[in-house]
Amino acid sequence: MPGNLIAGSRPVRVDIAIIADIRVGDVAAPCHAAAAATLAEAGYSLAFVPVIADTIAADPYRIDPDAQSLLDTGAVRQVAPGATVECGLALAFDARIFAATLARAPEIRARHRIVTIERPAQLVELDRPALDRLRARAEAALGGPAIWCPTSIIARDAMAYAVPDWPATDEDWAPVIPDLSHVCPDAAERARPTIGRARIACARPTSDWPARFLKTPFLALRERGDSLADTPRWPQAAPLEVWPETALTLAEFFAKVDLLANPDLAQDDPLPVEALMALSAGVIPCLPESYRELFGGAAIYGSDAELAKAIIDLKMNPDLMASIGQSGATVLCEVFAPELFVARVRALLGPPEVERFAPAVHAEPAARVLFYSSNGIGMGHLTRQLAVARRLPERLTPVFISHSRAVDTVRQFGFVAEHLPYHATYGEARAHWNVGLSQTLAAAFAFYQPEVLVFDGNVPFKGLLAALSSRPGMASVWIRRAMWGQGRDVEALDRATAFDLVVEPLDPAWSRDEGPTVVCLSDVRVVPPVRILDTAEMPNRTDACAALGLDPDGTNILIATGSGNNFDMACVTDRVINRLARRVGVGLAVAEWQIAQDRLNLPDGVIRLTGYPFAQYLPAFDAAVAAPGYNTFCEHLEAALPTLWVPNEHEQMDQQIERARYAADCKAGLIVRSTAPFDVDRALTELLDPDARTAMAAASARLAEDCMATNGASAIAELVVSLAGSSIARLRDLV
Repeated sequence: MPGNLIAGSRPVRVDIAIIADIRVGDVAAPCHAAAAATLAEAGYSLAFVPVIADTIAADPYRIDPDAQSLLDTGAVRQVAPGATVECGLALAFDARIFAATLARAPEIRARHRIVTIERPAQLVELDRPALDRLRARAEAALGGPAIWCPTSIIARDAMAYAVPDWPATDEDWAPVIPDLSHVCPDAAERARPTIGRARIACARPTSDWPARFLKTPFLALRERGDSLADTPRWPQAAPLEVWPETALTLAEFFAKVDLLANPDLAQDDPLPVEALMALSAGVIPCLPESYRELFGGAAIYGSDAELAKAIIDLKMNPDLMASIGQSGATVLCEVFAPELFVARVRALLGPPEVERFAPAVHAEPAARVLFYSSNGIGMGHLTRQLAVARRLPERLTPVFISHSRAVDTVRQFGFVAEHLPYHATYGEARAHWNVGLSQTLAAAFAFYQPEVLVFDGNVPFKGLLAALSSRPGMASVWIRRAMWGQGRDVEALDRATAFDLVVEPLDPAWSRDEGPTVVCLSDVRVVPPVRILDTAEMPNRTDACAALGLDPDGTNILIATGSGNNFDMACVTDRVINRLARRVGVGLAVAEWQIAQDRLNLPDGVIRLTGYPFAQYLPAFDAAVAAPGYNTFCEHLEAALPTLWVPNEHEQMDQQIERARYAADCKAGLIVRSTAPFDVDRALTELLDPDARTAMAAASARLAEDCMATNGASAIAELVVSLAGSSIARLRDLV
């Protein structure tokens, strides 16, 4: 999200405030963005009031690209929670956002207030008391009585059935359809008519292809998005190609098909946006008969068998295809044209106001983000949180609460940090400790008033869940590292529903992951690997060596085999030190974790590395012997540092052994297991060979290039910013 959030003591004055869920996955989000762009082009000043609604299935907190573009260019501003907005029109897209109370909503003062009805099926499912509550929430959020606006004849019929007494607009306000007229087919002629299926986002998955389509050899099938089919679909009569959603945009997909055949139902979705966008791109929709009143001659209709035959016949008649395409252009012009939407607004609001004098800089409200982490054997949880906190904008102040004994490290970065002892510290019963944890975290929430909580740990404690339930207006994020052991902490995965967003930093060895989180990827946001330092922040070799007292012309080796708190690495570590400590031309440094229970006894001349983070010293080294914890593994690959990996194989740990095997198989490193210390000599001989190191460094660089072009910490920070800048509507408020 951009940093143009506006709020403060001075009211924000715009012509139109748009209250909407602008995340990717809300099927109408592109239409909402298109309407905003149209109004901005007409000269109206606009601001988005973003809402995160439980009732709208959307990708977790990824902004619709068109809405993001409007924010980035300044065509539309974003109003932060706590602002006061004065406007001519408060336009709330989709009544579903008021199914629960908006938490942290701005104060809106508007002359006119409109709420659109876009999904009437969900409206008529509510009983009258629930409908009355929805109306009351809308009027409270918008600052007064609202006019309800159907977007289709089906929505108007639903209002007449469910809420005939609600004031409604005289005419339907059809949405603005994004302009895809620039889309050109990627082939002048296709041998078979090509049918496509595509949804705006994975939050609206499609169903299996009809058997009639699959069995017709004269058709070609193409799909964008993950299929729900569990059975293999090849070989089959009709060839089928599938593209992941991330591989191409909807517009690019439309260039690959002649027709779109999504399984839409008019009673559920009166205005199927994908079909309307297909019309704009010159693609013909295939629809049930119930859509004929809307689409007229712009689509073909029928059952699966009828459609299969009609599609083949249509392909044989280019003139008929052209005629249907022209009908589509007519429907868009007569019903969904941007000019019609602007005309409705102008009739209500009048022409745009001349902007009154306003200061160039608007004060932004101070806000806090609370980072809470479990203890951990190393410092991975805390390090990932610091990586995110360092990349937050100035208006968001990080505050840390951690069970890690390394919490003092956080204060070195200038952040407030508190330490909470883990239940094992004093031998306290887990159940009693969770009760106290809930009370302590609830008190911290009340004191710090965070807008977002970011938890990093394997298991969300019951005390944390209890504290979260007491603060519904606060957004919550779970950063969950992958590569869990098989069958480990499976019950913890069920606790993901307590969080608004679950983020999984990509593991470079993801292809070896066979843990329980693998089957949950569809419910999480996967970001690139997280690193506390960006490449640009790393010192050069000369400076790094100077900081440690190492010879930049020597062969410098780093030993970082972990804290040793739960797994004895001493046998391997001692063997490496004894082999290298007095070797001419070799400089040796041993990393000592701040949370290590035992202090290392090192020979003279061996450097004790204690500065945090260790990553800042990597340019000083030519090779390393290390445990492949998540952070260390990512940092060494990104630095192209040849490494002998010694995995910590304690049952409580993640699958470090698989990371080490992956690196070895990719020729990007070596592996020695702690149970085979006699393999160390052979591995060190290879590690000290300059040619072998050069080959490993090149392989590491290739792996890093594939998955570490960007730092996942920045991606998570952007998600946190969007959460902190949105009002939240939770269905739990209905209970």
